[in-house]
Amino acid sequence: MSNQQTEEGFAFTVVEDDGENVTIEVSEEDYQREKADGVDDESLLKPGRYKLKRGGFMARHPKMKPQERKRA
Repeated sequence: MSNQQTEEGFAFTVVEDDGENVTIEVSEEDYQREKADGVDDESLLKPGRYKLKRGGFMARHPKMKPQERKRA
């Protein structure tokens, strides 16, 4: 497990990462800290584990060529 923090300050723990699937955990402590910092409930992940899939966009749009991608 490794603790991580995004540029915006959101903290979470990576529980499992096989390169394609990743499981993160948001602790009650992380949740309460973000809430105390003024982040609204709609923008917070509730405490618990979340299973995510890496690279899902390209898997759903296989015809898109990498050079056509644009950054937001």
